[in-house]
Amino acid sequence: MWNGVERLGLVAGDEVLMPAYHHGSEVEAVSRRGVQCRFYEGDERLEPTEPELNALLGARTRALYLIHYQGFPQDAARWRRWCDERGLMLIEDAAQAWLATRDGTPVGSHGDLAFFCLYKSVDLPEGAALVMRSPPATASLDRRPGAVEIARLHAAWVAGRSKALAALMSPLRRGPSPYDPARDFDLRDPADMPWSTTCFLLRRLASPDIAERRRDNYRRLLARVGERVRPPFDQLPTGASPFVLPLEGDKPELMRRLRSREVVALDLWSTPHPSLPSERFPAAAGRRARTVGLPVHQELRPADIDRIAGAVGGGSQM
Repeated sequence: MWNGVERLGLVAGDEVLMPAYHHGSEVEAVSRRGVQCRFYEGDERLEPTEPELNALLGARTRALYLIHYQGFPQDAARWRRWCDERGLMLIEDAAQAWLATRDGTPVGSHGDLAFFCLYKSVDLPEGAALVMRSPPATASLDRRPGAVEIARLHAAWVAGRSKALAALMSPLRRGPSPYDPARDFDLRDPADMPWSTTCFLLRRLASPDIAERRRDNYRRLLARVGERVRPPFDQLPTGASPFVLPLEGDKPELMRRLRSREVVALDLWSTPHPSLPSERFPAAAGRRARTVGLPVHQELRPADIDRIAGAVGGGSQM
């Protein structure tokens, strides 16, 4: 994102229409370039609304930022037309939505800039992809193989399929670190390139059926806990490539309960970027306070889905 902003020609003082419900690192990347964010709430389905966006437009507005939340595709074709009518650029944040499609078209196809986090879909320790109509110059990959991180990931995969191995590896397992927004939003060196092994492994790990396997796991889990899932995630669109299943409830109690049953859930986006005036966006604040991400990745087995649903159990309701 940091590199893409420069390539789009955005400069200090320009403005981007940015969702109030965001991770924070994307806002940091834009802000580091001196570009200002004008935040919008969207509707109950996390979709932008034209009246709200029109009210935010100013003389320096240059782009609309669209997030494909949890691998659920937004209607990017519609917002491409909206941007074209106003002379704006469209940025598609598909960090959680690699392999997702809408009406048969891959997510990211309509934006002037789109980017994907590859490691959120396949078992890679790092790596992202930037897609642009006018792509940046190529750069050399990092020559380091990243062997230690790759080995750790695959050892964890094996341990997840054997109670004996899991017990053996337990002393080596990394415990959860206290959440630090500064670390979470830190861009480190945006000029860094992926390890040399990333592209090699990606060609062998990526598969067209990954999205379908994720959808199948999502359907199974949704059937068990669907009464605690808010729109738009309570129904699974055909082309989605789900990142997690967003479950709502008493977040601290849910996280404690899942952790005690060795289910690794995500504390989704609890802390916004400090530039967001949170009091003006109560809907986004509500989601931050109550949403936990349950795993639905393609390596899960039916027994794993049963265990996750059982761990959710009768915890706090919506």
